[in-house]
Amino acid sequence: MELLMQGVTLMVIGMATVFAFLVLLIVSMNCSAGFFKKFAHLFPEEVVEKKSSAGAGADPSAEVAAIIAAIRAKRG
Repeated sequence: MELLMQGVTLMVIGMATVFAFLVLLIVSMNCSAGFFKKFAHLFPEEVVEKKSSAGAGADPSAEVAAIIAAIRAKRG
């Protein structure tokens, strides 16, 4: 019976430790979210320009024709 009580005690201590860690994790995440909301103007996001592989003035019908040709080649 003593061994069973030691097992239950260890289980309760382990579960309490995990619960405390998860509560601490949630609190720290909420604090960091609040910090970054408050000071978002100090961390500007980088703007990435997307370049088209076909060029700026590419004909959309040529792209459609290439897609159709690829489908026909795949089907046989």
